[in-house]
Amino acid sequence: MQSALRQRMSVEQFEQGYYGKRAELWRGEVREYMPTGPKHGKVTAKLTVSLGSYLFTTGEGDLFAAETGFIIRTPHGESVLAPDIAFIRRDRLPEGEFPPGFCSIVPDLVVEVVSPHDSYTDVCTKVREWLAGGVAVVWVVDPQRRVVEVWRSENERQQLGEEESLTGAPVLPNFQISIRTLFE
Repeated sequence: MQSALRQRMSVEQFEQGYYGKRAELWRGEVREYMPTGPKHGKVTAKLTVSLGSYLFTTGEGDLFAAETGFIIRTPHGESVLAPDIAFIRRDRLPEGEFPPGFCSIVPDLVVEVVSPHDSYTDVCTKVREWLAGGVAVVWVVDPQRRVVEVWRSENERQQLGEEESLTGAPVLPNFQISIRTLFE
C-alpha cells in the first residue's frame, strides 16, 4: 500500500510539504505510495464514469477523483487520506467554492480499489479509519478476486460477487451497477 516515512507532522505541515504529491498523512505519519497499474486504473475509471453519469443526471452531490485529500479526525488522531473515488451529498457541500487545501468535509461514500501490492490487512485498516472518521459507506473493489466488499460499519460488511449488483444504498439508493461490468 504505502511506505512509512518516519516523520510526524500536523495536517498544516503536511499540506505545506506534500500538497500535490502522492502521499497520505496517517495519524501524523507521512506515507508515500506508488502509482497504480492498468487494471486498477480501468476499474476505477469505469466506476467513476458510472457514478459521474448518475450524479450528472440526479444532482445528488459531488464526486471526487483519486488523489483528493480529505481530513479525517478520529480519537486516534488526524489523517489526510486520498481515496480512489469519493462522494459528498449536495446538502453537505459548501456554498460557493471549496476553500483551498485539503477537504475538511468527510465523504458520505468512499471507494478503495485494491492494487496487487496492497495487503488485505492494510486495506481493512484504511477502511476502519474512514468509518471511524464518519464515512457512511466504503466500497472495497478487488479486481484480483473480482469482488466488492460493502462496509457500513466495523461489524457490517457484505461481499458481492460477479453475479450480483452493487447499489449505492443508503447514500445513493437509486444507483446500481453490475459487478461483472466493473471487471470486464
